Amino acid sequence: MISIEKWRFSWTLVATVASVLTLVSVVHLFLFPLVPSFDYFTARQQIQNSCVPIKESAEGVTNRVWENSPPQLNLDHRFPADLHNAVVYRNAPWKAEIGRWLSGCDSVAKEVDLVEMIGGKSCKSDCSGQGVCNHELGQCRCFHGFRGKGCSERIHFQCNFPKTPELPYGRWVVSICPTHCDTTRAMCFCGEGTKYPNRPVAEACGFQVNLPSQPGAPKLTNWAKADLDNIFTTNGSKPGWCNIDPKEAYALKVQFKEECDCKYDGLLGQFCEVPVSSTCVNQCSGHGHCRGGFCQCDNGWYGVDCSIPSVMSSMSEWPQWLRPAHIDIPINANITGNLVNLNAVVKKKRPLLYVYDLPPEFNSLLLEGRHYKLECVNRIYNEKNETLWTDMLYGSQMAFYESILASPHRTLNGEEADFFFVPVLDSCIITRADDAPHLSAQEHRSLRSSLTLEFYKKAYEHIIEHYPYWNHTSGRDHIWFFSWDEGACYAPKEIWNSMMLVHWGNTNSKHNHSTTAYWADNWDRISSSRRGNHSCFDPEKDLVLPAWKAPDAFVLRSKLWASPREKRKTLFYFNGNLGSAYPNGRPESSYSMGIRQKLAEEYGSSPNKEGKLGKQHAEDVIVTSLRSENYHEDLSSSVFCGVLPGDGWSGRMEDSILQGCIPVVIQDGIFLPYENVLNYESFVVRISEDEIPNLINILRGLNETEIQFRLANVQKVWQRFLYRDSILLEAKRQNATFGRMNDWAVEFLKLREDDVFTTLIQILHYKLHNDPWRRELVHQKKDFGIPQECL
Repeated sequence: MISIEKWRFSWTLVATVASVLTLVSVVHLFLFPLVPSFDYFTARQQIQNSCVPIKESAEGVTNRVWENSPPQLNLDHRFPADLHNAVVYRNAPWKAEIGRWLSGCDSVAKEVDLVEMIGGKSCKSDCSGQGVCNHELGQCRCFHGFRGKGCSERIHFQCNFPKTPELPYGRWVVSICPTHCDTTRAMCFCGEGTKYPNRPVAEACGFQVNLPSQPGAPKLTNWAKADLDNIFTTNGSKPGWCNIDPKEAYALKVQFKEECDCKYDGLLGQFCEVPVSSTCVNQCSGHGHCRGGFCQCDNGWYGVDCSIPSVMSSMSEWPQWLRPAHIDIPINANITGNLVNLNAVVKKKRPLLYVYDLPPEFNSLLLEGRHYKLECVNRIYNEKNETLWTDMLYGSQMAFYESILASPHRTLNGEEADFFFVPVLDSCIITRADDAPHLSAQEHRSLRSSLTLEFYKKAYEHIIEHYPYWNHTSGRDHIWFFSWDEGACYAPKEIWNSMMLVHWGNTNSKHNHSTTAYWADNWDRISSSRRGNHSCFDPEKDLVLPAWKAPDAFVLRSKLWASPREKRKTLFYFNGNLGSAYPNGRPESSYSMGIRQKLAEEYGSSPNKEGKLGKQHAEDVIVTSLRSENYHEDLSSSVFCGVLPGDGWSGRMEDSILQGCIPVVIQDGIFLPYENVLNYESFVVRISEDEIPNLINILRGLNETEIQFRLANVQKVWQRFLYRDSILLEAKRQNATFGRMNDWAVEFLKLREDDVFTTLIQILHYKLHNDPWRRELVHQKKDFGIPQECL
């Protein structure tokens, strides 16, 4: 129902009135919402967690009396722990206090009436057509190459550093360019005067490449000498890169320089001749155009993925997380210079998550300006615009971001939010540190960790300046995602109160320093005046999330995760880089903190450079650096699988769990996904680094009952290591485009257990009522509507 009270009409309100009347005409759609033929949203609700607390905000509810509350529950009695001190909740073994609370309090969760503000603030000059207006703040989010309140100022991003006599094109940087520099993005193209002026000239393509001095050694690029003959020549037998006709090249009629290829997003083919969709967050939610990574939103929509409606949008197109809605127009709204803001009352379950719409320098511009299309994304698109999933482990950040933006737990009402997500894409920042001069890595002594810290600090300063929410709790209800190898080790001291989502849970109890072998990621050299003296991970407030693993229809159909005990013939399995003693091994002694090297020294099953095997090698123990062609099958035919660090975290925990193998964790003081909330004793074996020489004896000493128990629990938790929600969002988009489901979509729709995002919602639900700093806030409010024991 729509309520309109005491409006004073004038000609300046005609547009607003028309907009409101349009809203009125479609309200019935939300009383009887349409269901798409591909029943994605039904699937989402079937798998969506219902474990949420209550804090109602509608008028009149705040005076609820406690006499109406359900009787108190004896959770200890109703949900006893097992022999490993675990309490099972939704098929997963949790630490007792958490599983017990979730089991006892989930069933009494109720929906609340929440007021969502639909923004109507306008932006200067409508952002001059060079940006997207944030209608909540009335601020422009400018496209690459533009800035200012109205996006009217041009910025020129140079491809090259200043030249010197020795380096006429400047010192090396990924964007280094001997031809035409697109200064809106610092990217290199063939330019005018060539047959294909929009063909990229990426990095080594435009410079002389010297053959290796020794067999097997890499080619070396001479960044002081451009290779203009191989770029511009029109010679018939070997035309330059910028003049090659793709048809002639594919027909092998001409030769071309091997170092030239198609690295930039939005283009495919050996010669970048096929335009395809670029990768944007949620592909702009159907309300905008993806321009290289930046969503150019349709009129009436805004946000990094164009998912937020303004008062100029059509209610019939509102996202699912704002439906069904009742519209309330505020009394005596101040409309001077703006359309009136609208209040939409919707029913939601807690926890409620507010997502900051940060300036694009923290997200969209990082996506749009990347020089290698596979970096920091979980997918790209083929020549038919079908999804190609990447193996980029850091794609988890993109997947999580998309899920939270489309979640029914999302709210636009920051005053009612329980948690605040600050979306800084560090997976793109740190991989792009050397992309172009304007990213200013040189100002941080080329330390990617220092550069990334600065990005996070700037995001903190932005939300402090433009929003009131941080000061309510000094940031303790804020969430940040640090996806890179060293996790939140290099978080600026100003944000350490917040919850950190990471892949590297180093408590610094043993490895109390930077553990990476990559010098550019080392955070030991960052001043304590910037970083402070915090650890990398605090189990009391932070959480380790699984890394991204690409959807694999074959693996799911094969049900490798369910391979029974009798088919698992290998006792212990590890396949990966084992350090300098092995061919192509990492040369740094600090790689893997020396742990993989110790494992190989004891149990190596393939010869090292000296032709030696491990001191305790055994037939049913595989520790090898030789890449397997059947890696997933090898894991699924093993009882135990090694989980050891690489440069910081690695994806071995996910590999083990997803193939049903019992993880054997060897990394002291370092937490793995969900380890501070799930009961790891139920499905993992932990071995201290000092016990590596006794590893196999320990594993052989476990009785069959313990092995079967852990294998069964691995099969119960494996779906919590999948980013299914984000994958199903993409499945819906692909179905809307092509009217069919891909193999991976069919297989993922069969899954029903909780995934990564659902698990996080459950954890936030528990934190909402049980974190010590929240207790006083919780007890001051009498409108949660759940038993006192749940508070």
